[in-house]
Amino acid sequence: MVKLFDTTFFVGSFLVLAALAVAFLALTRNELPLIGTGVGALIAVAVIGMAGCALGGISQGPTLGWTAPTIVLGVVLGVIALGIVAAGIFGWSAVLEPIGRFVPGQATSPVTTVRTAIFALAVLIAAKWLIAIGMAATAR
Repeated sequence: MVKLFDTTFFVGSFLVLAALAVAFLALTRNELPLIGTGVGALIAVAVIGMAGCALGGISQGPTLGWTAPTIVLGVVLGVIALGIVAAGIFGWSAVLEPIGRFVPGQATSPVTTVRTAIFALAVLIAAKWLIAIGMAATAR
């Protein structure tokens, strides 16, 4: 049974919030200490977000069953997230162009493929986290 307030939940949530904080800072600042900008920030958000998902999300697969709807949805969203990361790293602007108009801060910073990827990845991380919270809350 999935527990909402166990150690796994708190550590996974901490990592998700850290990934979202890095994404926010990457979208609102010119450079981040130790991370830099652009692709470095995108990779940092992806790695921290994946760690949170691995701990709090996909680790529930054996407990819930790999065909549980929330696990399947999480895997699908995870594959989409990997596609977004690849698009940001390799500059596949056509993949991210539809999302570009939603990126905040367009008046102060140009919308680049990497900024769009960071924004899209942050939205997916937040969505997956909310799904995991909902899954844990209903499993009680």
